[in-house]
Amino acid sequence: MNWQTLKTLCKAPVELPIMLACLLSLSLETSAQAYSDIDTAAERVEQKVIEWRRQIHQHPELSNREIKTAALVADHLLSLGLDVTTEVGVHGVVAVLKGGQPGDKVIALRADMDANAVKEMQTLPFKSTRIDETWPEGAVPVMHACGHDGHTAMLMGAAEVLAAMREQIPGTVKFIFQGAEEGPPGDEEGGGSMMVREGALENPKPNMVFAIHLAPSPNNAVGYAKGNALANSYKLSIKIAGAGTHGSAPWAGKDPMPVGAEIISALAQIYRQVPANEALTLSIGKVIDEGRFNIIGSNLTLVGTLRVLNNDLLQDIKMRVERIASNIAEAHGQTAEVVWEQFVPAVYNDPEWVIRMLPTLERVVGATNVFEGPPSLGYDDASEFINPIGGLYIGLGAQDSEFGGPAGIRPIEGGKGIYYNHSPHFYINEEVLVTGVRLHVNTVFDFLNGKI
Repeated sequence: MNWQTLKTLCKAPVELPIMLACLLSLSLETSAQAYSDIDTAAERVEQKVIEWRRQIHQHPELSNREIKTAALVADHLLSLGLDVTTEVGVHGVVAVLKGGQPGDKVIALRADMDANAVKEMQTLPFKSTRIDETWPEGAVPVMHACGHDGHTAMLMGAAEVLAAMREQIPGTVKFIFQGAEEGPPGDEEGGGSMMVREGALENPKPNMVFAIHLAPSPNNAVGYAKGNALANSYKLSIKIAGAGTHGSAPWAGKDPMPVGAEIISALAQIYRQVPANEALTLSIGKVIDEGRFNIIGSNLTLVGTLRVLNNDLLQDIKMRVERIASNIAEAHGQTAEVVWEQFVPAVYNDPEWVIRMLPTLERVVGATNVFEGPPSLGYDDASEFINPIGGLYIGLGAQDSEFGGPAGIRPIEGGKGIYYNHSPHFYINEEVLVTGVRLHVNTVFDFLNGKI
């Protein structure tokens, strides 16, 4: 029986089984047309998305400094007739689109806007050459080395597509453009937790949150992990107090430098104190000293990050770090204090949400392009939005890579290579941006129409 025959039957009195078949078939036909319309609309905004991405990439802004990026976003959302709130959690932007069809469900889409203190090594006509002179830690180069320029542009494109089809939307869409995902500097507040405190998840409260992160996996491949997809994260500072002296007479003071070196070496032993199948990493990325080539300073600070996948192991690891630092310093007649800051909870992908989302993901990119991967020790404070509500966090492949090799992916011969997020060589292939738009819009359509 074809579509036209069913339409004809549905107009006349029929038995219940035929009527149910009519309704189901018409629903499928309507959905198929809607998905086709979404793809067409996404293609229409593709060039805009690429242009927005390039503009943001060429003019990157660090955490809590996303003034021009936020203005670009807010101006676009206002032009679409959305209800827009700015300066949420410093420079965050929240917009609400109310659909034209009855429906009480609300879905939130989230993107991050900030860049990294990294010097770009890619050769691009829109390469960043920006230096931020206002950064609390001193002048630093700025680059979008984590794909946030693409995240922002994709969600701007999705907002335009959804605004154009608002009369077909049964419910509400909330757009969350977040600043300071990379962590606010110094003693500043910011990021996802601050946006939540300032009401980003209220008025209206979402029933689902969806977020995309661009990744070095194969172009247009969608990866996900069940459970904790990304790690719990802390920034830590180990503050060692010694006593300064002349470099020629170390015995006249208390040199904190050897203490710092011993602590860094000893922290590596934590891996041998917990089960080997527990994923964690502890990295010291910066050493702050008061000394000079001929001066031993009084104080030394080690700054780094702790990542732990298992929530139940987090406090145990913190205790071990504090014990190591304190005991080594005491052995040298000095003191060491560990300060824990900027906690970000693990991104939790509830397995039930994964199951609900898989049909949508597979329809958009193809079943063979959707894969379950291992959890990552990276972090993302998208967890502040997803964890209390429910939803899904996925990775969208955007580099010249293919599946295989010891690391799970390998570079394609003749391609641009694989460069992980935060590398000065990080890049994204812009042809995947329209896929990101489609993923956002299809997720909205399916969730608000009861298909997720």
